[in-house]
Amino acid sequence: MSDPHEITRRQLMRYGAGTAAGAVAATAFGAAWYGSPARAAAGPPLVEVAYADPTGLYPIGPEGTASPVLTVTFNSPAALSGTITWSVSARGAKEVAKGQDAFTAPAGQPSTTGIPLGALGPDYYAVTVTVADAAGTRLLSRTHGLGVLLPVVQGARPGSCFGMGIRGESSPQVTKRIAQRMGVKWTRGVFSVLPDVVSPGPGRFWDDGNHQADIDRARAEILEWRGHGIEPTGFINYNMSWNVQPGPDGKPVRPHQNRPKDMVAHADMVFHTIAPLQDLVKNWEVWNEPWVHGWAWMTGDAQDYRDMTKLIWDRVKPRFPDVNLLGGGSVSYNRDIVYAKGSKDTGYIDGSVNHAYGYPDATQYAMTKTQIRMDRLWSRTGGRAGQWQTELGTAAKHSFPGLPPEQAAYAVARTLAPTYLLHMLAGAEEDSPIRIFWFSLSYDKGYSGQEFNIYDITTKSPMPAVVAYATMTALLEDCELLTELYPKARSTWGFLFKHADGRGRAALYADQLFDGTMEHPRAGHTGTLTLTDARGIRVRDHLGGLLSDGEADRVTLRLAPWEVLYFDGDRSPEELRAALTTGAEFAYDSPLDITPLPFTRPVGHGTTIDVRVENVSPQTVHAALRVTPPEGWRTANRVFPLPRLRPGETRIVRVPVLSARIDPGNRYTVGYDATTGPARQAGSRTVQVAHAPFLADGDRWDDVVPVTMTAGERTYTFQTAWDDGFLHVRARIQDDAQASNDPFAVNGYLFPFRADSVQLAFDVVADKAEDLLAGDPHHDKALRSISHLFAATLAKGGVPELHRLLAPGTNYQTYYPTNAPLPTPLGTMTAQEGRVQVTRDEAAKVTTYQISLSWDQLPELAAAVRSLPEGRTHETVMAVQVQDSGAGGAGATYWTTQNEAPVSGCYNFAPFWGTGAQFTGGRVDTRWGIGR
Repeated sequence: MSDPHEITRRQLMRYGAGTAAGAVAATAFGAAWYGSPARAAAGPPLVEVAYADPTGLYPIGPEGTASPVLTVTFNSPAALSGTITWSVSARGAKEVAKGQDAFTAPAGQPSTTGIPLGALGPDYYAVTVTVADAAGTRLLSRTHGLGVLLPVVQGARPGSCFGMGIRGESSPQVTKRIAQRMGVKWTRGVFSVLPDVVSPGPGRFWDDGNHQADIDRARAEILEWRGHGIEPTGFINYNMSWNVQPGPDGKPVRPHQNRPKDMVAHADMVFHTIAPLQDLVKNWEVWNEPWVHGWAWMTGDAQDYRDMTKLIWDRVKPRFPDVNLLGGGSVSYNRDIVYAKGSKDTGYIDGSVNHAYGYPDATQYAMTKTQIRMDRLWSRTGGRAGQWQTELGTAAKHSFPGLPPEQAAYAVARTLAPTYLLHMLAGAEEDSPIRIFWFSLSYDKGYSGQEFNIYDITTKSPMPAVVAYATMTALLEDCELLTELYPKARSTWGFLFKHADGRGRAALYADQLFDGTMEHPRAGHTGTLTLTDARGIRVRDHLGGLLSDGEADRVTLRLAPWEVLYFDGDRSPEELRAALTTGAEFAYDSPLDITPLPFTRPVGHGTTIDVRVENVSPQTVHAALRVTPPEGWRTANRVFPLPRLRPGETRIVRVPVLSARIDPGNRYTVGYDATTGPARQAGSRTVQVAHAPFLADGDRWDDVVPVTMTAGERTYTFQTAWDDGFLHVRARIQDDAQASNDPFAVNGYLFPFRADSVQLAFDVVADKAEDLLAGDPHHDKALRSISHLFAATLAKGGVPELHRLLAPGTNYQTYYPTNAPLPTPLGTMTAQEGRVQVTRDEAAKVTTYQISLSWDQLPELAAAVRSLPEGRTHETVMAVQVQDSGAGGAGATYWTTQNEAPVSGCYNFAPFWGTGAQFTGGRVDTRWGIGR
C-alpha cells in the first residue's frame, strides 16, 4: 500500500486510475471508549457488544436463512441488572426484528448474555443495541453491521479473479476467516517476507543455513492462507534498509521512498526471496507504484526501473523459469516506461500491475483491455501471467464526500461488483487471466489508507461492501464469462456467464452518469427491466436479497445505477441470453441522450439548431423530438419524428432557423422535449458559437466571437482563428495564483499538465495506427480516443512553453528524458511547430495565452481547411481544458463537460486529457467549426 506523500487518493481518483503518484496519509481513527490507552490500563470496558461469531458474517443454511446471535458481555465490579434493547434493520431502513431482554451480571467476573436475532435471509443488516441499568441509565448505545451471506465456493481456485488487499496489521485468524467467508481467493503479499529479513546486510541472505526459522515462518504463513482457500502473491516490499538511494537532497530516506542504491544487490535479494518459496508462490510483484521522481522512486530515471527489472529477470529466470515477475504500476506507466518504444531493456515482466482507483466508469474496462494488449505485444513472455489489479476501490469519504456516512457506505457497496465486472470482461474478451484486489480489509486495526477499509474497526463488524463482495463471489465463482450482452447501449452493461455445471448465469447493471459528481443515483440511468419469460430464473440484488424465486412467468425489476442484478437458474447460457435480450423489455426513464450542439459558424443566414439524439437503451425505440429555439428566434418547425432508433444509434436533428437574435455573450439556450412511448424527457442546454474564422491581414481579434467556460466564480474565455500557416488560440484565464513548474530545460520530469496550463485536444484522424483498441465491438460505447493533444504553460521565470503531448508517432507515451526518441518527438515544440506567449497580469489575476499551432502539426485537419471555398465551414472535433493547480485552485475544467453530458472514452495514458472517465472530462467529441 502507498505511504504518505503530497497527493491524496481523492486527487488520484480525479486524475484517473494509476496516472498520478497516489497515496494517503494515515488518519487516526477516533479511539473507541474501550480501546483508548487509559481504558486499556484500567481494565476491560463495562459493557462489550459483539457477535457469537466474531466475524459478524453468517452464511445461510439449506433452509435459506441464518440465525445470528448477539452477545453482550458485562465486566462490572458490582452486581448489575437492567435491560438490553435491540433491533435489526435490513440495510438500516426496514426493521425486521426487535426485542428487549433483561440481564443480571454478577460482581467481579465477566458475564455474557446471548441474544438470538432470529432467522434472517441474505442481506446486510444494521443491529442497534442499547444497554441500560435498572435505574434507566444508558450504559451503551451502538450500531453494528451484520452480514448474512450466500454460501461461497470453498477451497483454492488459482484461476479465480477475486482478490482482496488484506492488511497485516489486523488480527490474522479472524481476518483470514472473514476473507474465506467472503469468497476471497487471492491476497497480496506474504507478511513475513521482508527485504531486511531476506538480506540483513550486503552479501547475507536468509537461505544461508542460519535463518531457516525465518523461511519456515514464511512457508507456514503461505500454507495457512492456502488452508483458507486463499492464494498469496509474492510482493517485494521495497528495499533493504541498507540499500536505499538517498533523497534528492542527499539525505537518507525510508526504504519505500527511493530506488535501490545497488541494483545488483537488490536483484540478489529478490532472487533469494523467491528461491526458498518458489514451489509455493509463483507470482511476484517487484515494486509498488514506482513513480519516477515520485513518492516511491524519488530520484533516478525511467531507465533505472527497466535496468532493475532486467537484472531481476536475468537473476531469477535461469533457475526458476516458471516463476512470474509482475511489474509496472499503472497502464500509463507501463506504456510510458516498462514498454517505452525503442528504449533499452523493455518488457522484462510476465504480467503487469495497475491500480484502478476510482468509480466503475467504463474507462476501467478500456484501461484493462489496453493493458492486456500491451502485455501481449511487448512483454518478453507475451504477458503469460496476465493482469494484476493489485489495488482498486472506492472509499466513503473520498468517493462520496457529499453523502452522509451511512449512505456513503452503501454507495461504496454499489461500486464493488461493477468494478470487478468491467475488469473481468476485459480479461474474458482478451482471453487473459486477471486478478483483482479490492482495497482493503482490516478487522480491528487502523493503517495508512484505512478510509478504504470495508470493516468498521470500532465495532469490529462488516460494512455493506463486505456483503456485496460475498454476493458476487458466491454467484460468479466457478463461472466463465462468455460475452457482454449490450455492446451498443451506453446505459446498460450485461455479463453472460457459463457456470461449471453448464447452466447460465448473468449480471446486469445500469450505468451512473456524471452530474458534477458521481454521487447521486438519481443522475444515472433508472427505470425497469421486465423479463417476459422469467420462469426458472432466480434474481438477486447486489447485497444478496432475493427479488424473484423463478416461479413467476413475468417479472419486473427496478434498475438503478451500479446496483447489480444477478440471474441464475436452470437455463442454458443461450436461453438466459435470450431472456435478457429478445425476451426483455427495458423501460428507462431517459432512454435518449439529447444534446443541443454548439454552432459551428456565426449566427446568421443558413443557421440551423442541431440536436444530437442517441438511443442509449438496449432496445429499438421510436421517438418524437420537440425543439424550443433560443428566446427571440423563429424556426420553420419544431417537432421531428425519430422512428426506429436502434441501440447506440445517433441522429442529428437539424432545425432551420428563420430569424435569430445575436447574443453579445454568445450564449443561446435550446430547449427540448422528447417522447418515447410512455417516457418523456425534457430539458435545455446553453450552447455557444464555437468557430474559428480565417484571419486575413488587417483582421482583428476583437471580431472573433469568444467561447466561455466557468469554474466556480472564475471565467475562462477562448477565441480561435486561423491563417494559411497556423491555427491560433487566444485564452484569458482568471486565476488567483500562478502555479508553475521549473522550465522544461531544467527539469523534464515535471509534467506541464500538472501546473497551470491550457490543453488543446483534437480527434482528427480516423484510423489511429497506435490505438490498440481500434475495431473493438465496444469502441463506440467506451473505447474511443483522441489523435492530438497540446499543452501551453508558463514555467517559472516567466518562460512560456508549448508541449506536444500526443500525436501520431508518439505511441500514446508521456515524455521521459531517458526514453528513446519517438518518430514524432514529445516535449517542448520548436517555433516552426508552434508558438506560445503567456503573460500574467497579477493585479487583474488573469493569465493570457496566445497559442499558434503550425498546420504541419495537424496535417489531416489542414488538408480539409485549406481547401475550403469562401463562405464554407469545416466541422472538426476539438476541445479545450484549463488546469488551475496550486492551493485554492479550481483543478481541471473541461469544455466537454460544460457542453454535454460527458461520455466515457479510452484515454488511459498520462499525456493527459483526464482518463476518459466521465468525471475527468469524458471523451472529446465536441465539434468546432473552422470557416473561411
